[in-house]
Amino acid sequence: MNARSVAAWSAACLFIVLFATNPVYKVVVLAAAIASLAVGAGLNRMRGLFTAIALIATFATALNFVSAHLGRTTLFTLPPQIPALGGPYTLEALAAGLSGGVTVAAAIVAAAPFSLMLKSHDVMDALPSALSRTGAAIAASLNLVPSVAASFVQVSEAQRLRGWRPRGPRSWAEVVVPVVLTSVEGSIQLAESMEARGFGSGPRTSLRAARLKQRDWILVATSAAAVIAFTAGRAADWYPYPQLHAPQIDIVPLAACLLLFTPVLTWRSRG
Repeated sequence: MNARSVAAWSAACLFIVLFATNPVYKVVVLAAAIASLAVGAGLNRMRGLFTAIALIATFATALNFVSAHLGRTTLFTLPPQIPALGGPYTLEALAAGLSGGVTVAAAIVAAAPFSLMLKSHDVMDALPSALSRTGAAIAASLNLVPSVAASFVQVSEAQRLRGWRPRGPRSWAEVVVPVVLTSVEGSIQLAESMEARGFGSGPRTSLRAARLKQRDWILVATSAAAVIAFTAGRAADWYPYPQLHAPQIDIVPLAACLLLFTPVLTWRSRG
């Protein structure tokens, strides 16, 4: 799998989901991203991602529902004397929050293949030579979250074997502090390893150049076609205020979103 083709697909997903206001198209992009990632990485590796997405999307939805007291369809009303929370809570604000939550979820899943399906050196080698140092920083950051998560599991299991049990927020310091220290130590080791290998002393080298195969070109072509078709289709805007109404669906933008399901076929057949 070539990192450049994955980047083209992720960019197309992000373009559509960030520029579209219609929640139907956002849901289709989210479905395409989940289906593609399930084929490429497997559902078992996506459990933690699903949990994080659910929490972030719920927070985004609740934030808009609590803060935007707009719309004609009032669900309930809190006394205005309550600071920051008082006022009417409307169906329109809830719908707008759900649309924002779908946007955040789709954006996260669209970028997830870089950490779940690609090696860090593949991502770095996909960048131009002028961005080699930027690529090294990106590659290191992509490994940060998985390494911290693995360290957290190891430390918590070791503490439990020593008789540690969670007794409240303060007790978690016995796990968090070793995790932070381990992460700092790993960062120092990484910096020393990069210095020992002469990082920054000359042009970037690579074991072998990653070439785009036929399935990679297909993914790049369909991703570009999705962006062009969605832009040319002029999808109708959707705005839930002041009265909530069903979003309008056009054939061309919908077809552009459906093109994002291409990885379901190309990633399934990769060798």
